[in-house]
Amino acid sequence: MKRFSLLILGLAAAIGWAGWLGAIRDPAVVHTHVELAGLQRPLRIVHLSDMHGSNWDMPQVRLNRIMDQVNALHPDLVVITGDFHASKIWDPPMRLEDALRPLTKLKAPLGVWSVPGNHDDPYWIRWVMRRFGLKLLAGDLVDLGPIQIVGSDDLIMGHLPLQRLRSAAARARPDKPLIALVHEPRLFTQLPPNVGLLLAGHTHGGQIQIFGWPRFKKADAKYLRGLFRNASGQQMIVSAGIGTSVVPMRLGTQGEIVVVALQPAPQPPGRNSGTDR
Repeated sequence: MKRFSLLILGLAAAIGWAGWLGAIRDPAVVHTHVELAGLQRPLRIVHLSDMHGSNWDMPQVRLNRIMDQVNALHPDLVVITGDFHASKIWDPPMRLEDALRPLTKLKAPLGVWSVPGNHDDPYWIRWVMRRFGLKLLAGDLVDLGPIQIVGSDDLIMGHLPLQRLRSAAARARPDKPLIALVHEPRLFTQLPPNVGLLLAGHTHGGQIQIFGWPRFKKADAKYLRGLFRNASGQQMIVSAGIGTSVVPMRLGTQGEIVVVALQPAPQPPGRNSGTDR
C-alpha cells in the first residue's frame, strides 16, 4: 500500500512538473491562410488571446518577450481576443496595469485592437486600456482601410453584447470585408451574415488534455482550436491562447501566436474584375 501511494504521488508530481513546463514554454507561431471575399491585397494579422497575466506563468518579463516575438513577425494588424487578467485558483497579486503595459510595445500599421474576455471586468478593463492608449473594440465598428473590424463584449454581460455586435455590423460598408473579434467561439453560430471571418479564443485549445480528458461543454468542445467554416461560407479561427486558467499547467496542448495570412478570394468564373459592366 505504501509503495502504491508513493507511485501515485510520484506520478502526480511528474504530471504537475510536465504541466508547469508546458505552461512556461514559449508559444508556437502557427500560420493560417484565409481567403476573404472583397479583399484587395494580402494582409498579415497576428492574433493573440488569453494572456492571463500572472506572476505564476505569465509575469511581465515574459509578456514583454512575447510582445517582441509578435513585433518580429511584422504584422499589418494585431488583434487580442480577451482574458488579459489572471484567473488561477490562487494567484500572487498582479495588477491589471502590469498585465496590459507590455501591450504598449506592439507595433502594426493598422493598429492593435482588443476585445474583453470573461475574466476581464467589463468596466475596469476599459478604464485601464484608455489610460495606456490601448484600443478596446466592444460593440463598435472601425474601418481600417483594406478591411473593417467589429468587436464584442463577452457573453458574461448577457444578450447585450450580441445585440451590439449585430448593430455595429449592420453599419459596415458592403464593399469591404468585415472581420469580427470575440472571446468565445460559440458566437460563431450567431454571426451577422456580413461577417466573413471571426477571430476568437477562450478554449486554450483544451489546456490540459490527457487521453481526451477532461471533457468540455459541447459549445466549447466543438471549437477547441483551428480554422472552421460554416454552411454559409463564414470562417472562424480559434486560438489556443498563450496563458493558462485555473492552474498554471498545459498538457497535450501548446500556447500559440496565430499568424493569419489574408488573401483575396479568387474571382468567380466568368468575372473579370474592373472590366464587368
